[in-house]
Amino acid sequence: MLEPDRLMEIVRQLRRAAIVPPGSGVGVMLGADALHRLLPHRPPMLLVDAIDAVDLDRGAVRGWRELRASDLGFAGHFDDGAVYPGVLTIEAMGQLSLTLLHFLGGRTTAVPRETVPPRVRATHIHHATFLAPLVPGDRVTLHAQVMESDFTMIAAGQAYKGDTLAAFAVSEVYVDE
Repeated sequence: MLEPDRLMEIVRQLRRAAIVPPGSGVGVMLGADALHRLLPHRPPMLLVDAIDAVDLDRGAVRGWRELRASDLGFAGHFDDGAVYPGVLTIEAMGQLSLTLLHFLGGRTTAVPRETVPPRVRATHIHHATFLAPLVPGDRVTLHAQVMESDFTMIAAGQAYKGDTLAAFAVSEVYVDE
């Protein structure tokens, strides 16, 4: 369980700086094919388009999602201007964090053909903050970092719209090994 003081420390870190700053980690280009091996999600619930950096030393990863008007969640949210639902933003950050199970477990940035996605289930959202709306046409840069990994994995995530921090969250998943 995440202690309240530790949670507040993580939240302060998430407000201050990007988890994977420009130029850090190892540059990669992992698209849909690799994501299908890393994640159990499939369209329309696969909410990460690609991964472009992995930082094994920091236990972190960066990727992105191009929001399209046809994406899940935009229709009817809201009539006066579509806004991407916060729960889907949290889900996108969470999906990116799940890729760290593979990268950190094998201490590699490679995704071999025989890689199989883990069975997971969300157990807890410890914190979520939404600072700027995400709308169709936005390219959202996603960041994730493992904060604790024991019986469950607790991960921090950020969603940037350009240089603006649009959202961040701390969530927890159970990995069914």
